[in-house]
Amino acid sequence: MRRIKRINTDLSCVFLGARAARVPDWDGLGFSTRAARAPRKSQTLAVTAVFLLLTLSTACSREAQGPAKPDNANATSSSSGLDASQIIERYRALDNSHDSTIRMRAKITGQAQTQGLNAPRQLQLTMYRKHEPDGRLLILIEFTAPAEERDRDGLITVFPDGRIEAVRYVQSTDSFLVSNEATSEDALFGMTPQELAEGQPEKYDFTLSGEETLDGVPAYRLEGRLKTGADSKFRRLVLLISKQDFAPLQAEFYDNHNERARRLVVTKSGLIDGHWTRLRWTIDNHARQKQIEFEAMDANFDQSLSDSLFTREHLKKIASR
Repeated sequence: MRRIKRINTDLSCVFLGARAARVPDWDGLGFSTRAARAPRKSQTLAVTAVFLLLTLSTACSREAQGPAKPDNANATSSSSGLDASQIIERYRALDNSHDSTIRMRAKITGQAQTQGLNAPRQLQLTMYRKHEPDGRLLILIEFTAPAEERDRDGLITVFPDGRIEAVRYVQSTDSFLVSNEATSEDALFGMTPQELAEGQPEKYDFTLSGEETLDGVPAYRLEGRLKTGADSKFRRLVLLISKQDFAPLQAEFYDNHNERARRLVVTKSGLIDGHWTRLRWTIDNHARQKQIEFEAMDANFDQSLSDSLFTREHLKKIASR
């Protein structure tokens, strides 16, 4: 693996996908501890967006220093003349690698830390991503430490029409759990498959609501409303996108009651092999009162990853070690 070249910058980015926490039966972040013993139809699968998605799209970063300051919150067009669709198109174009491999660690904390309950947990995982010629996005999440987490390895396929398939292997029954529910929160770290699939901004109609300055970085503020017929737990998505390079600086996901359910912020990034890459980012899961801190340790791009890496056979192999 290539060692990351750390580059400090004033830019910041957010993986919507999301470009990641998990006692009894449920561990507080969406994983069922019974999954290895008995499959449940309602349970989606443990998978990696860094993805939302641990997706791990290319992006820039910033040091979090304070709240954003709106300049013209009621603006309907940007000072550069770009409209919302053009800004979103430029943002999505940042994810320009054919494939990527990111090795990362995650620290999960909760609000209740008394008497050792919900004590911080440290995990290590690797996320593999590959864009296929037919428009599919393939994601493999492999937990590497601690060893008992391996049965939570997962495989995600994002189809061009927005459908998502999440798969996990269960050793006790020698079978695969398959879920196609984009709204379930039972996937990785209590996140939905949509978040692991970079947030799927294509599911939203965006309007430009103004321009802001976020820690000294000029940004566009975009308001996204879920398209009719689109499947999502989040009816509203608010993005702050850098005016300098169109990297997302912040993302907020709102539920059906218009209450903020997630907040994703990247605090450091670097340029690796010509790709802006998140090095450190945080996801606040307000619904589950959990925070997940991610840090990338190694990253490689365009390594011609084999399609065999993203198969159920390989998933079974790595989850059964």
